[in-house]
Amino acid sequence: MKTVLFLLGLFALAALGWMLFLPMLVERELRQVTGFDVRIEVLAANPFTGHVSVRGLRATNPPGYPSPDFVRLRELHADVNEYSWLFTDRLYIDDMFVDAEAVQIVRQHNGRSNAAELTAAFSGAPPGTAQGAKPVAPSKPLKFLIRTLRIRLDRLVIADYTLATPEVRTYNLNIDHSFTNISQAKQLLVPDVVRSLYSFGLRRDTEQLLPGDFGRALADAVGAAAHVGDKLKEAEHKTGQYLKGLLDKLEQSAKP
Repeated sequence: MKTVLFLLGLFALAALGWMLFLPMLVERELRQVTGFDVRIEVLAANPFTGHVSVRGLRATNPPGYPSPDFVRLRELHADVNEYSWLFTDRLYIDDMFVDAEAVQIVRQHNGRSNAAELTAAFSGAPPGTAQGAKPVAPSKPLKFLIRTLRIRLDRLVIADYTLATPEVRTYNLNIDHSFTNISQAKQLLVPDVVRSLYSFGLRRDTEQLLPGDFGRALADAVGAAAHVGDKLKEAEHKTGQYLKGLLDKLEQSAKP
């Protein structure tokens, strides 16, 4: 019994140490890999079940950015199939919930954005790599499948400092959408989400702010929505003109 109690005490101490030091270890690793300052209020990960829970995550931009804010995350929950990553080339996530308060994409005067820099860091390029430097061979992209995904995003801020007069636009999107079987980021651009982005005035030049295929897909989707919107306005104008002409004719024919 004493041995059992001793082992239980060691296990409790190990679990307590895991909970206390895990957030600091993850913060340090993310700072070293990305160059962004990451702070996490609560981080819990169960190595036996694969359940991960994060609350109060905030990522700020590296020095040199005109605005520090990048990502404010209220919470994130995920049930990860750990063995899928060990024995296959794809990471499986059974269920995932992301609740983001705000995301601010900042484009510096030199044309680089924080979103592009973060993506480059995870692909193998060192943070803050100067333009014109020898390119770093990108690492193999992570394959993943999220069977059920729910995303909440309250606010998107786009700050463009490449212009003579910096432009900062805030979009109160209040997106709350559920997805299934997500294996590519561009699958998030479902019609409801694109309509929300377009209705708030998001422009096609977002391709310059967001890197890779997702930026191009978002630009194409917003551009297509703008084209459809212009066609609808043109059709409404023609319909209005037709009805006006018809009413004028009826009014003239009604006169004695």
